[in-house]
Amino acid sequence: MHLAFLFFSVLAAAAFFAGSLVLTSMGYHYGKRYLNENGQTSVAGLGSIEAAIFALAGLLIAFSFSGALERFDERRKLMTAEGNAISTAYDRLDMMENDRKLALKSKVKEYFGARVDLYHEGIDYSLWEGVEVEIPSYTARIDKLRTEIWNDAIAACEATDLKLICAMTLPPLGEMFAAARSRDGANRRHPPHAIYITLFAFGLGSSFLAGVAMGAGKSKSWVHVVIFALALGLALYIITDIEFPRLGFVRVDQFDRVLVRMYEGM
Repeated sequence: MHLAFLFFSVLAAAAFFAGSLVLTSMGYHYGKRYLNENGQTSVAGLGSIEAAIFALAGLLIAFSFSGALERFDERRKLMTAEGNAISTAYDRLDMMENDRKLALKSKVKEYFGARVDLYHEGIDYSLWEGVEVEIPSYTARIDKLRTEIWNDAIAACEATDLKLICAMTLPPLGEMFAAARSRDGANRRHPPHAIYITLFAFGLGSSFLAGVAMGAGKSKSWVHVVIFALALGLALYIITDIEFPRLGFVRVDQFDRVLVRMYEGM
C-alpha cells in the first residue's frame, strides 16, 4: 500500500462521508422549515425528483464499477500476454548461433526480471496528477536492456547468412516490446477526473434530498443517515481502489506469480 494513495483515497472517502452527514442534516432542517412555513406535510413532486436523481446516481456508480472491473481484468490479461510474448521471444532465440544465443537469452531473461521488479516495487502514485507513475531508476534499467537486446539481435542477424532465422527471431522481440507498451499504457488508463467529481457531487446532492424527504417525519433517523453516507462513501472508495490495483487493497499482485514462474523456468 502506497502511503500517498492511502492518504488520498481514505481522505476522499472520509470527506464524502462527513459531507454526506452534514448535507443530510441541512436537508432535514430545510425540509422541516419549508413544511412549517407553508403548512404542508410533504413537498409536492419531491418523490419524482428524488427517484430520478437517485436512479442517475445509481447508474453512475454502476457504470463506474463496471468500467473499473473491466480495466482491472484488462490489466490481468495484458500481464499474461506480456509474459507469453517474452517467453516466445526467449525460445525463438534458440535458433541463433550458440555464443550469440546465450548472450541474447541472458539479456532477455534479465529484461523479464526488470519488468517483474518494476511492477513489484517500481510503481508510485502522483498525488497531483492522480495516476500511477514509474520510478525512473526502474524504467531506465528497462530502457537500457531493451536497446541492448534489439541492437545485439540486429548485429547477430547482420553477421549470419540465415535470413530465415532472423525473420523468425526479430518479430517476437518486437512483439515483446509492444506487449510491454500495451501493459504500461493500460496502467495509465483511468476515467477523466470529471467522472469522480460528478460521482462526488451526485452523492452529496442525493444526501441533501434524502434529508429534505426526512423533514416530513417527526424526527431524523441517524441510523439510516449513517448507513446511507457509509454505503456511498464505501462505493466510491472501492471504485477508486480497483482503478489502482498496484497501490490499494484490491491488487493484481497475485497474478504476478504466473510471470514469476515463467521467469524462473527460463
